[in-house]
Amino acid sequence: MSIAEPRVLTRILFSALLVTVALVAAAPAQAAPGESAPCSGQQDVSSCDADGDSIPDEVERVVAGTATGATGREETDGDGVPDWTEVLACGSVSCASATRDSVGDGIPDYARILTCGSATCYTDNADVNGNGVPRWASVVICGTLSCATGHEDYDGDGVSDAVELAACVLPRSNLASTGASIAIWLLVAIAAGLVGTGAVLYRKRALFQAAVSTGAAA
Repeated sequence: MSIAEPRVLTRILFSALLVTVALVAAAPAQAAPGESAPCSGQQDVSSCDADGDSIPDEVERVVAGTATGATGREETDGDGVPDWTEVLACGSVSCASATRDSVGDGIPDYARILTCGSATCYTDNADVNGNGVPRWASVVICGTLSCATGHEDYDGDGVSDAVELAACVLPRSNLASTGASIAIWLLVAIAAGLVGTGAVLYRKRALFQAAVSTGAAA
């Protein structure tokens, strides 16, 4: 073996070592237990879901502290709205209300926010998912716009939850009619009040004039 051969071998081994170090450094870091693998650079982090349970990782971290810790059944404030749904709707586990309805049509604000973007945006029973369930009702039933199938019956009364929820909604046309009726009756009440007040004032004036006339005659 010539003197040059060990040097060449050493250089080859050193080069191989450098390549190995470079590959290790470039490899993606392994996620810690309970944490999701990082999303790709092009992916919206709000859609990352490490455990595939339909609850985004960032929501699970708020609810349970890790990207895979939430079960979907957490309900901190006892209002009937799952914590993860509240976080999606308004950012914390206690910000939503099952009964708050800014429009007054029977659709809860939190469900409307997740369906069309705000507490007062327009949605109704005609806005359905692929299973024919109103999307807002699907949010109430199972948390997402598309999860409800129409067969859910959580209260066991034999009537589909989707049907029961849809039956509680007052169409916007009815709301408009109700508002118009209220306005008309309010105007009628005001008019009646004015007529009554005028009659009282007229009566008082007549009595006053009669008293003046009687005094003058005396």
